[in-house]
Amino acid sequence: MRSFSLRWAWIQRMRKSNRTRNSRPFAKQEEKTGGKLFQDSPVTKIEEHDNSVMVGTDAGTVTATYAVFATNSPINDRVALHSKMAPYRTYAMAFTMPRGALPDALYWDMADPYHYVRLNPGRGKVDYLIAGGGDHKSGEADAGDVRFEAVEAWIRQLVPDLGKEVARWSGQVMDTIDYCGFIGLNPDSKNVYVVTGDSGQGMTHGALSGILVRDLIIAGSSPWREVYEPSRKPASGAINYVKENITAIQNFAEYLMPAEIESVDELKPGEGAVIRNGTKKVAASRGRNGKLNLVSAVCTHLGCHVHWNSTEQSWDCPCHGSQFAPDGAVLNGPAIAPLETARLPAGAK
Repeated sequence: MRSFSLRWAWIQRMRKSNRTRNSRPFAKQEEKTGGKLFQDSPVTKIEEHDNSVMVGTDAGTVTATYAVFATNSPINDRVALHSKMAPYRTYAMAFTMPRGALPDALYWDMADPYHYVRLNPGRGKVDYLIAGGGDHKSGEADAGDVRFEAVEAWIRQLVPDLGKEVARWSGQVMDTIDYCGFIGLNPDSKNVYVVTGDSGQGMTHGALSGILVRDLIIAGSSPWREVYEPSRKPASGAINYVKENITAIQNFAEYLMPAEIESVDELKPGEGAVIRNGTKKVAASRGRNGKLNLVSAVCTHLGCHVHWNSTEQSWDCPCHGSQFAPDGAVLNGPAIAPLETARLPAGAK
C-alpha cells in the first residue's frame, strides 16, 4: 500500500480510446512539473478533511489539498448532484468523406432527440465525419442496432458524398436539468471540485473546466463561476427535476415485479436478463463466448435495479448512470463498488 501527498489531484475514469492520444501532451507537461499520473487505479474511497482530501484505491492512497473529480458521473457525491441531472445513452458512427466536402464546424439539428455532426481530419484526401443521435434515458431501451440504422439513414440523406462506415459506438451523456454543466466547488465541500453534467458538450467543457477550476483554486474566483455553479437550483429546471427523478421512484417498484425469464437456459450468447432467487433479483448474462455470469441486479450506488445493454454488453442503471461489466466490475460511476456475486436458486439450471 503506497501513499502520495500532492497539492491537487485530478481524478478521472475513462475507457481507453483516442482520448489517450489527446491527453499525452498534458501528461508529459504534468510529469515535468512534478505531477503523478496513475493508470488502472479505480477509486474506492474518498475522505475530505479540513485542509485535505484523501482518495483511496486498492493499490494505495493519494492525499492532496484539493481534488477535482472529472468522472462523467461524480463518484464523490451520492445525491446532491445526481438528483439534478440524468444519464442518457447516445449513439455515434464514423464515416469516411472527401476532404473539404463539408465545412469544419459543430452541427446540431432541432429534432428531439437531436442529431449532431463533428468532423475529424484523416490522412491524405480523406476526412472522417462523426454523426450521432438516437439518445434515450440510460437503461430504458435496448435497441442499439435500430438506433444506429436511424443515425446512418439520417446522415446519408443529408450528405450524399458520405463514404463507408469505419466505426460505431455508444456513450453516456449526463444532462443537467437546465442543460448547463456543473463545474466548480462540489456542494457542501471546501476542497473538492467537480466537472460533470456536460449535456453533450464534453469537448468544450474539457477545455473550459481546466481554466475555470484552476482560477477557482488559485484565485478564488472566475467570471464563469455563477454560470456553472454546481450548487445552483435553477427555477427554469423545475419541471425537468421532477420528470427525471420519477425514474428512480419507478425503478424501486421493480423490487415487486416478476422475473424477466424463468431460467438461464433461455439466454442466448450476448443476452442478459433479470431472474429471481427468492426475494432477491439476479442479473444473469451469457457472454458471446457462452460463459454465464450471475451478479446482483441491485446497483451499489443507491439500490436501483440495473438493466441489460446488449450493445455494450453491460448492466446499466437508469437512475444515475452507473454501468457494470457482466461480471459486476464497475465501468462508469457514480457507483464505486462492483455488483455482488450471485447464485442461482437451489435446483435451478
